[in-house]
Amino acid sequence: MPTVQVRLHEPRSKGYPIHIEPGLIHKAGAALAPRFKGHAPFILSNPLVFGLWGKALEASLKKAGFGAPIWHLVPDGEKHKTFAQYQRALTALAQWGQGLSAKPLVLLLGGGVIGDLGGFVAATYKRGVPFVQIPTSLLSMVDSSVGGKLGIDFPSRGGLVKNLVGAFAQPEAVLIDPGMLATLDKRQLRSGLGEVVKTAVLFDPKLFATLERSIAGLLRPDPGLYTRVVAACVGHKARVVGLDEFDRRGQRALLNLGHTFGHAVESASQFRLLHGEGVAFGLACAADLAAQQGLLERGADGQMARLRGLLGALGLPLKLKRLPMARVLAAMAQDKKFEGEARFVLPKRLGSCVVHPLNGLGPARAVLASRFV
Repeated sequence: MPTVQVRLHEPRSKGYPIHIEPGLIHKAGAALAPRFKGHAPFILSNPLVFGLWGKALEASLKKAGFGAPIWHLVPDGEKHKTFAQYQRALTALAQWGQGLSAKPLVLLLGGGVIGDLGGFVAATYKRGVPFVQIPTSLLSMVDSSVGGKLGIDFPSRGGLVKNLVGAFAQPEAVLIDPGMLATLDKRQLRSGLGEVVKTAVLFDPKLFATLERSIAGLLRPDPGLYTRVVAACVGHKARVVGLDEFDRRGQRALLNLGHTFGHAVESASQFRLLHGEGVAFGLACAADLAAQQGLLERGADGQMARLRGLLGALGLPLKLKRLPMARVLAAMAQDKKFEGEARFVLPKRLGSCVVHPLNGLGPARAVLASRFV
């Protein structure tokens, strides 16, 4: 079983393991029992994932000696990552926890919405109770389940802004079963590949070349291939998170490659656009903006052409139907990297990116306009 260890360097912070293995959902109880036997499991999920994997998780917990879990289901989709659903889940956890003699253990079985919202619930109930991420989508496997960024979307200036309210809290462990991807909707699988490509562009030209050679296995999906790909992605993210746990030193900002454009179009589409689709579009925009700003190193024009080719081969969007520009720019202005000036993560070449300041959003607007049809 590949295991990636997140090693945190902040005082009083503790690391945690990320286990990656096809079929791991059937061994989840055994993986958790050495540390958490005697804890009472409270599981957040959504109806679709519960129907696919709920019995398997419950059976593995029972086999490992855990008591019957309590389930709380959140409706599926980004539009439900709201304060109302946070309050419902927190209320369910608090009511269940009253008079509970055992310590609670919150298990998050689902994609990024469950991980972000459920983790925020666990982080704020009694000032924090232990939780474990069990991601079921590719997007959550390679990105949102690792690193401890939790939160909900919240209204601001007339629309929901992604992750405007939240906290940092690290899970006790992450259990990743690439075999789950066989049941994932094809559009959701492609969406997750947007984050995979982002990681390769940021850190790993060899991974990028592997992706180029493996289109069929990525879209099938091949669990052995995904075990290697996911391990590579979480290894890179674990390293960055360990250096910059609370996003204060600049290293973690690099993980937002493609996200300033991506979050903005995702929000402006009222979340009809999936997160990974927005990131893929944002990668194409970031490459354009890097060229416009003269940041690309010699020979990198060809690499950016490879980037566009890979995104296209994976069925990810390079262009979008026109969205209201004012709404896109308003969402972009909410970006957490903007501290008195517009800042974008831009590629210099495959494996090397920088945070680049802009004097206003005019250059970004021009890039967006060229990619709207």
